[in-house]
Amino acid sequence: MFNGDLLGFVTPWNNHGYDVAKTFGAKFNYISPVWLQLVPTSQGTFKIKGGHDIDAGWVRDVRANNTNVKIAPRLIFEQWSMGHLTQVTSSQSELLHMVQVVVEFFKGEKFDGVVLEIWRQFMGREKPRLHQIIKSLSEGLSQEGMSTLLVIPPGVRPFPEIFDKYDFQILHPYVEKFVMMTYDHHHATGKPGPVGPMDWGLRNILLIMEHEDNDNHRHKLLYGVNFYGVDFRGDGTFDAIVGNQYIDMLKSVKPSQFVWHLKASELSFEYRDTKQIHKVFYPSLRFLQKRIEAAERFKIGIAIWEIGQGLDYFYDLL
Repeated sequence: MFNGDLLGFVTPWNNHGYDVAKTFGAKFNYISPVWLQLVPTSQGTFKIKGGHDIDAGWVRDVRANNTNVKIAPRLIFEQWSMGHLTQVTSSQSELLHMVQVVVEFFKGEKFDGVVLEIWRQFMGREKPRLHQIIKSLSEGLSQEGMSTLLVIPPGVRPFPEIFDKYDFQILHPYVEKFVMMTYDHHHATGKPGPVGPMDWGLRNILLIMEHEDNDNHRHKLLYGVNFYGVDFRGDGTFDAIVGNQYIDMLKSVKPSQFVWHLKASELSFEYRDTKQIHKVFYPSLRFLQKRIEAAERFKIGIAIWEIGQGLDYFYDLL
């Protein structure tokens, strides 16, 4: 059983995640449904979209199974330009308006916090302005008893270091948890390979911990773990796969051999269809156990993207 903090993302396009959150909700400290977008309007104001996806009955069910869980929907900054970022941080009234829009919406829905996704959209440019927005939102939410969590991108090659140890040092007084996206490694390499190789993931954690002050706040880091896999085709294309697709694939192709990638701590197999060779990576119990052990060794938490994509017996380890 994992003894650190655990966050699970839930997406509206994968209904199984809603069931997992209710069935295994007692294992989680945070549940983050991927519902909401903060968008600027032509009138210079801001609005939150995605409210039609909110399922208040499901939220009640999740809380009924775990009275201590925090429901903290993800809020992604969409359709923002550098001009919007400059404008809102150059005007105290506009900044306060933006904070008010977010705080009143989340308070009205009786949420416990928010998972902000803003950093990757700006590729780490204008960092002081990003710091200002995150601090202001955190202060406004905190006044209403709500938590602020922040999604941060990986910073070890093949990804650029756009969030670093100094950003962590500046923001940790305002952010309850930092959710590190230590997956989608294949998107950066463009080649078949592990989805979230563990050796690379842990180097990302160590990069943040290099600063002495940050080491004292390592408990605020959540190590991102993918519960999805990827089917790489010989023609260079690939698709993400989830648990039921993986089971159907195993039944259909009956792979004769699996390969354990030691450094990455990931499992793969190959098969051939009528046209080409496929290479498939998907999480396993050993994959998950290795990451749990690493998180416990580093005294950090885990964030799962996303809980409906895995196999239900994964939760026996959590």
